[in-house]
Amino acid sequence: MSAEASVVIPVLRQVDLWLEESVRSALEQTATTQVIVITSPLTSPSNRKILECLSRQYSNLRIQQQPRKGFANALNEGIRLARTSRVGFLQSDDWLMPTAVGRCLCHHSDLVSTSNLVFAADGKTPIEGAHTFLHRSDFDRLKTFERKAQYLSHFFLFSRDALLRVGGLDETIGDSPGVDDYDLIWTLLERGATVSIVEEPLYYYRDHESERLTLRPPSEQILTMVKILDKHGVREPERTLLFNSHFPWFGKPIHVVLDQRRHSGR
Repeated sequence: MSAEASVVIPVLRQVDLWLEESVRSALEQTATTQVIVITSPLTSPSNRKILECLSRQYSNLRIQQQPRKGFANALNEGIRLARTSRVGFLQSDDWLMPTAVGRCLCHHSDLVSTSNLVFAADGKTPIEGAHTFLHRSDFDRLKTFERKAQYLSHFFLFSRDALLRVGGLDETIGDSPGVDDYDLIWTLLERGATVSIVEEPLYYYRDHESERLTLRPPSEQILTMVKILDKHGVREPERTLLFNSHFPWFGKPIHVVLDQRRHSGR
């Protein structure tokens, strides 16, 4: 049976159990799904062993070594390899509800976005105040492409043609947070992409203090943010306002930022 959608999972280095849970969640979707795992030269032998084991169990899994370094490049390679008209992204420490792809396939927009839940590293303890619940009425009230892009969240299911029209992820920006779920979304909206919202939480985000993009040095994330704002022609005073809204998150897990806000009374 041919796949209805593809899910791309980039892997640098990951906790073995988290990686297996992530990949299995994509492989076992209720909708037939091609799963493309893009590995790095730095992917650990234990990670590779798990992927090889899964590939013997599931015919819908493809494992591919990325041609160049970088998170953005890994996702672009997955887009290139996808053999379906719809493509989604999943991080290797997060996981999907079994119905995530199927619920998004009910919509035929260029970009489908869902609500999500955030859990501690154990994958069981919810982090209160961190969940994202999207509503179409709230999205429609937003006035700028930037605010709309910042509002939307994982899980994303894209039209592959729409991704190809904008050249995929912009690899010139860097590999810090925002390349996939901010700049790419912003670019698609500027090019007239249609949007649907599934208000159900279908993506499960794991917050932790191990290696992940959000924990990159703040200096890297500042540079990425500057490039994004330059690309989209954002000028003062909006530029400073946007930068200040993002800066508290640079280099910190979600639970740390939320704790700091509670203690500061904000």
